[in-house]
Formats: sequence, C-alpha cells, structure tokens
Amino acid sequence: MGKETSIVEKLELVIPGFHGYKKKELIREDDRLVRGKVADTLALARREMERALQRCAMVGCAQMVAIDNLRKKLMALESRVRHAEAGYRGYFDRVKFKEEELNRLLEYDAKMIELAEEVLNEVKALNGQIANPQALGMAVLNLDDKLNSFEEILSKRMSFAAGEWDGSGHRMG
Repeated sequence: MGKETSIVEKLELVIPGFHGYKKKELIREDDRLVRGKVADTLALARREMERALQRCAMVGCAQMVAIDNLRKKLMALESRVRHAEAGYRGYFDRVKFKEEELNRLLEYDAKMIELAEEVLNEVKALNGQIANPQALGMAVLNLDDKLNSFEEILSKRMSFAAGEWDGSGHRMG
C-alpha cells in the first residue's frame, strides 16, 4: 500500500520545476509557474471556446451571444492570471508566510489548477453539444458556474496571498 500524495507532490507532478514555496528566493518563481500552468489551461479552454463559437455560427444556434459572453469572461480570467505581477505586486516581500498559511496557499493553488481543468472539460462538453439546443443550454449554465467558481477562488487566493486580513485579525481566504 503506497502513501497518499500530498498537495505539494501533486503540484510538483503537474507543474515541472515547482518547489512548493520551500525556498524564499524561489517563491516568486513558484508563483509564476502556478499562474503559468493555470493560464495555459485557460488558454486551451479559450481556443476550444472559439471553435465552439465558430461551430455555433455555422449552425445558427440560439446560444451564440451567451457563448461569446463566456468566451470574453474566460479571456478576462486568463489575462488576470497570466499578467498579474510576479508575486501579486510584491506581496511575498511584505507578507511572511507561516507553515499553516503556506499550506493554505498551496490548497488555493491546487484548487485553481483543478478548476482550470474543469473549465477546460466544461468547454469541451459545450463544444460537443452545439447541435443539441437543450443540452447546449445546460452546458452554457454549467460553464458559467465553473467560471464563477474559478473567479471566486482566484480572488480569494490573491487576497490571501496579499496578506489581507478580516476584522477579527485573521488572514482572509
């Protein structure tokens, strides 16, 4: 019986070169690697979404505006992840992470990667339903929900990593 894979080990498996924020001088590099992996996955989803939009135009489906709006939302999220400053405006310099907080950051990273993969899978499912109006409507709703979940986790991670605190003296996130 093998041991269970830790979050750091899981991240190291999907992100080559990831160090788990173990060394201070590599924290920005690890942050860049995580955001690059997530942004690349969202870029794949965006390209798949553009193909879905083209197919939708060819068959004249009624969900074209909704699909285009989801494409724009996806592009905005991809850009937000990819073009954030390394370390989100230098917060890694200002904020000191203790082990518990570092574990929380790793959980956010793992969840962002998981949600980005789920977004990609939802876009593929949507693309496969272009000719089926009823199933396409459901696929549009599912993708919108997944994008909202991703956006929420991204915002929480950015706030947490920036050292934003709630009113009770605890770090938000």
